[in-house]
Amino acid sequence: MFDLIIRNITNRKVRSALTICGIALGIFAVIVMGAMSENFHQTFERSMSVTSDKIRVFAESGVFGGGLTDDKVSDVLRVAGVKDAYGLLMTTFDEDKMGMTGKQILGVPPEKSSVALNPVELKAGRFLNPGDSYSVVVGNNIKREYGLQVGSKFEIHDKYFTVVGILDYTGSIFDNAVIIPLETAQDLYNVGDSVSYIFAVPDERVDAEMLSKRIELSVKGTSTLSPGELEVQARQSFMIFSVITISSGLLAAIIGGLCVMNTMLMSVAERTREFGILKAIGAETRDILLLTLGEASLMGLLGGILGILVGVGAVEIMNAWLETTRIVLFLITPRLLIIAMLFALLIGALSGLYPAYRASKMSPMEALKHA
Repeated sequence: MFDLIIRNITNRKVRSALTICGIALGIFAVIVMGAMSENFHQTFERSMSVTSDKIRVFAESGVFGGGLTDDKVSDVLRVAGVKDAYGLLMTTFDEDKMGMTGKQILGVPPEKSSVALNPVELKAGRFLNPGDSYSVVVGNNIKREYGLQVGSKFEIHDKYFTVVGILDYTGSIFDNAVIIPLETAQDLYNVGDSVSYIFAVPDERVDAEMLSKRIELSVKGTSTLSPGELEVQARQSFMIFSVITISSGLLAAIIGGLCVMNTMLMSVAERTREFGILKAIGAETRDILLLTLGEASLMGLLGGILGILVGVGAVEIMNAWLETTRIVLFLITPRLLIIAMLFALLIGALSGLYPAYRASKMSPMEALKHA
């Protein structure tokens, strides 16, 4: 039967090719949009693993609302169950680009830099030390973009910093981080003693969720986000992003499926007499059904393979082009490839169901009447 399926597809080369290209276009969209979603998912997971043990303390007006100062750190430290606490100042590295590059300045107390970045390891050099003022630790992507090494000079807002450490690659937000002493960052951006948020580290035997609420009740003018709450919020945001990105790809794939259905309906209409002859010489309804479904599924398979190849190629080209700005937007994973191929097969098979049903229900005598 397989040779008959191949012959029926190749007999209508142009129509079959256009149908396969329609499916390929849909799968191409699934690959590109899915690769973007996979990249954000991996970054989210790794970023969460790096900071999952810390409670975030914000001003009541939010991280950018102001009102949080170094004095609040002492207040947080006095709360029972808090092992350690320190403030951080966060701002974008390229203000004119509104953070689109993902690069961020992190002002961190030098004595807390290894704690704040734990468990991120150093690729070279050291963390910030007490007494450092114009020293900087950079993430792996920053190092690559600017060609830095330990001892290099790095300009931030017309001030020159000495690179003392380079972080190992993590696949998280820290790859694009520029870490400088907190007081230097506050002077550089003229914000006084303000901090963006405070990290509170719970004692080992203290429940982080309960401690989060205790800090919020004990330290006036603050709101908190426990590790559990942060994960829920982040997953909700990620889910919304995934729905938006994947939906556009699925829409294109469904359009490809309609192309298959249209092609198969035309094929069934044209081959009415052929199906009548097959039934007259002993072919069963199941055989006609499998023949028609096989053609649709094979076109789905070929379209899926073509779409995956083109999609992966396009993603590699775009990542190579974006590498000049050290932005990584796409990530191809085995899971994405498997989902795309299964979806192509599913689209092909489902689109062929109705044409196959029509073909299998034909009466041999009525079918033979067709010229």
